[in-house]
Amino acid sequence: MDKLQDLYEKLTEFMDHFIVKYSYENRGILKKMRIDSRLNMNIEEEEWCKLFLYKSCLNHCAKIVLMRLIEDLGLGHDKLNGKGLKKWRDFVKNLKQDFEILYQVGLLDLQGDANVSIRGIFKKSDYDIFEIDKELASLIIENFTPIAFSDLKKEDIVHLFNKLYTLEDRELMKLESFHRDAPALSYILKLDKKNALI
Repeated sequence: MDKLQDLYEKLTEFMDHFIVKYSYENRGILKKMRIDSRLNMNIEEEEWCKLFLYKSCLNHCAKIVLMRLIEDLGLGHDKLNGKGLKKWRDFVKNLKQDFEILYQVGLLDLQGDANVSIRGIFKKSDYDIFEIDKELASLIIENFTPIAFSDLKKEDIVHLFNKLYTLEDRELMKLESFHRDAPALSYILKLDKKNALI
């Protein structure tokens, strides 16, 4: 199977799980965020919450792809790829299946990276209210660990996210201007204008 198609299908599966899991969670917090921010108040409350969830989901997808790309290119420490998973299993005794801890360690590592650009991609945002829990982390490990990301080009990632967040979706949702910035998603959506991938 074509690698991009495989990635698209696996990211779509992740998105489906993410949306179902969090469709009705944190509603009170989201409503408060909407009122406190006073952003996009022209959008009805229920629709606002749905757009927030979808933007959060796409931001997590962007983080997954960029984390794995950084690892496979040797720009960061191995966590979610095959080498990182082997180290994790050798390192821990009772937490071998607690991949959400491994994912969080990977994120923290990138948030403190010496490279300002990498730190910026993974900085915390409002969209982190929906976390990668044990179930989602297991899905990430199961679906993405076997895939080599090192040969992905800038154009491949742009194409992949054009399929995940279509032109039609962009016209309808206008997520780029919705609420606040989602750093990883913003990075990918502006990727075609950048000279380099990372």
